[in-house]
Amino acid sequence: MSEKLPESTGYPGFDAGQATGAAAPVPRRHARPGGVHAPLSTAGTWQRWLLGSALAGIGWGVVWWLAAPGGAFYGNGTDYAVWLPRDLMLGAISVLAGFAMGVLLVRAADRPGGRAGAVTRLLAATVGGLLGSVIAWRIGVFAGDLFHTPPANMPNPSIVFSLRSSSILLLWPLAAAAVVFVHTFVSYAFVPSRSAD
Repeated sequence: MSEKLPESTGYPGFDAGQATGAAAPVPRRHARPGGVHAPLSTAGTWQRWLLGSALAGIGWGVVWWLAAPGGAFYGNGTDYAVWLPRDLMLGAISVLAGFAMGVLLVRAADRPGGRAGAVTRLLAATVGGLLGSVIAWRIGVFAGDLFHTPPANMPNPSIVFSLRSSSILLLWPLAAAAVVFVHTFVSYAFVPSRSAD
């Protein structure tokens, strides 16, 4: 007479089905406690930030063409006085986009379990910010070429809607990195550690 094994014991790792030779049920996957989601893979993180930056760059490029002098509504490219404000407008848009991206990075890191992959997110967002800047620049120039007819025999290529200072393209990723740096510095320097409680 064989002894009947209990269906379940209080010991982890013991399965009655395995002891009797029956196939053990496949365990269900449960969410992590506290609603913490598993971090994205490295490839998924890069894809998410690059795609988001590219889409944002399209929108910011249109905004640049609409808001800058010599663009859609006011100013004339033949007036050299609008060339610097035109570049500064793209610079202001890039700083705003970088600030928004930095806030998203900070919020992602502050979520439970968000510290995992923070460096990967920062690198992906930095490269994505540079990509977004280039796309915004090219979209704005494309809009200018599409809706404005350049004069014949232009004495200067800056007469058409364009960007004279290419260093402005660095403002988006630099602004995002600056927001993350300031937040991290303040968190470590002035906010008491939770482990000390």
